[in-house]
Amino acid sequence: MELCKSSLRTYAKKKKDNITKRLNETQIKNIMRDVCMGLDELHSRGIVHLDIKPENILESFSGKFKLGDLGMARLLNKIVEEHDIPEGDCRYLAKELLNDDPSLPIPDLTKADIFALGITTFELIENKELDKNGQQWHDLRDNKINFSEETFKNYSSELLDVIKRMLHSNPEMRPSP
Repeated sequence: MELCKSSLRTYAKKKKDNITKRLNETQIKNIMRDVCMGLDELHSRGIVHLDIKPENILESFSGKFKLGDLGMARLLNKIVEEHDIPEGDCRYLAKELLNDDPSLPIPDLTKADIFALGITTFELIENKELDKNGQQWHDLRDNKINFSEETFKNYSSELLDVIKRMLHSNPEMRPSP
């Protein structure tokens, strides 16, 4: 265990640019890189986090971001055996995790972690906590995101494209860490 300075939620509130009131692209990319490295390590060991959100991403005293709160984490092979997929915070939950039909195959849960990181990144750029339901909740899960709004003008098309891919409604279209 490592003592960390703050959660990503707290970090984002303190580090916002004075002009845009948002994290800049370099800050966002550094956060994404660190979290992806953590996810890659977990996934390579057959573990899924299943509760990625700003409160569970922690800033270390060295300025690195680390995954915390592994209370929902599961071994992939155990989930397949028991068909037990825990659900984390609904704001960050991928749509494919909402299907309760045990006759359907279990989705690729590593891609659900990627979706949750995409939602977290989207939320950082928007600079507001997302709703737990409603139209935006559905739009984010149905490829209906408008990145042309004023909010996104300070970010590169490359970064926005990665976020779109992370939020793709088809898990197979999402990137790996």
